[in-house]
Amino acid sequence: MSDHFNGKDYGDYFESLERRLNKAEKPEEPPKTSVKPAQKSRAKKKRGIYKVIKIRKAVLALVLAAAVISVAVFALSHNGRGEGVPQATAESKTDGAVKTDNTVEKIVYNIPDDTKEIPADNDCEGAIIVNTATHTAVAARNPHKRLYPASTTKLMTLLVACDNIESYDDTFTMTLDITDPLYVAEASVAGFLNGEVISMTDLLYGLILPSGADAAVALTQKISGGETEFVKLMNAKAKELGLKDTRFANATGLFDKEQYTTAYDMAIILETALKNPICKKVISTYQYTTSKTEQHPEGIPLSATLFEYMYGTEPETATILGGKTGFVNESGYCIASYGTNNSTGNEYIVVTLKNSSRWPAFHGQIDLYKQFAD
Repeated sequence: MSDHFNGKDYGDYFESLERRLNKAEKPEEPPKTSVKPAQKSRAKKKRGIYKVIKIRKAVLALVLAAAVISVAVFALSHNGRGEGVPQATAESKTDGAVKTDNTVEKIVYNIPDDTKEIPADNDCEGAIIVNTATHTAVAARNPHKRLYPASTTKLMTLLVACDNIESYDDTFTMTLDITDPLYVAEASVAGFLNGEVISMTDLLYGLILPSGADAAVALTQKISGGETEFVKLMNAKAKELGLKDTRFANATGLFDKEQYTTAYDMAIILETALKNPICKKVISTYQYTTSKTEQHPEGIPLSATLFEYMYGTEPETATILGGKTGFVNESGYCIASYGTNNSTGNEYIVVTLKNSSRWPAFHGQIDLYKQFAD
């Protein structure tokens, strides 16, 4: 996996994060009901080398002028051959939020006439299994039916947050105005406390692993000044990705009749997130411990809900590498995951929405990898 994304170098970030994850992981201790997912291979990151050189103003002006002329000549010569000139990534302010133009190529899935049906013993209302190399659905059920996403919403929250975080060295201070309403709503939380100073990295892991609504709201306030403005960024991202049947009303996944998606659209959201190295790292992590704070001197141990209920190796011929779960009464049990076939290395995304209960959802996902992840 490259350390570069949208022109940003994350090498140092990943080295620092890797050291913390290595301390947090417990290689010999499996989940309560399972063994830990297979360890991911980690490539060593190379540090960049930077030098500071003092340049006289006059010399600097000449160098800059020469550079401008060279670029102009290059552009004219290439345009003369009918070739376009790549444009640099731009940043702009949008509704009070720092918005990075992370435009990506739209993902479109092919659902051929011979796409297989989801087996009848899986009671989900919407589902899709996609081969990410061919972008072809190998099996589906009501892939375009609008359903409530519950906390799979947080995949889009993560993606938009990573698009817009200016510095991972930034922090956010948790408040009772965030935590109290979430406890009243019985929302899942990471467990951050009033007055706790939290890093952006810890908020991302708190958002995904335990599905922390406290982390979600904190990110919206840090990035755009509040959830209302952040939701605008989420819907703008959905439009950018070409999602025709998705709309967000909040960043937490709490029920709102105006918040919906489809199995097809959620698969695109997950695949897009996997193209971002930081998002992929978070989505694929089983255990993580937050930084030590006054409120949590040992940090907060976090575990991914996905791997609390499965090993990830149950399909035997495939390995489930990561993803996000979700549940509210109105949505039923939802899972968006990705994994690979152990022999071919082919990668698949499996999305199931509105299963009747937890175990049909988890066993259903395992069976779909067994049957369709070739």
